[in-house]
Amino acid sequence: MFEEMSAKQVKKLHEEGGKISGVPVVSPHHVDVVNAQERLETIFEGRVNGKYVKETLIAKEYAESHHHFQTGSTLLDDIEQGKTIDFNDYR
Repeated sequence: MFEEMSAKQVKKLHEEGGKISGVPVVSPHHVDVVNAQERLETIFEGRVNGKYVKETLIAKEYAESHHHFQTGSTLLDDIEQGKTIDFNDYR
């Protein structure tokens, strides 16, 4: 789920997820939240709040499905590559 991501990338993904508004999102299943929480706790080397995990999962789903209008790369790809993100450029 977050296998190849660093703590910095996860934080950036969560930050971009806070900008999602007016978009219908599906809440992740409890099993997915628990699995992601275990993975995030190893990335951050400590406890991670369930709300943070749920918001990050929603942001990850959004980032996987929205592409940059010029380059065509996904929001998630650009976060992983460390590019500067202008949230409004992704559709």
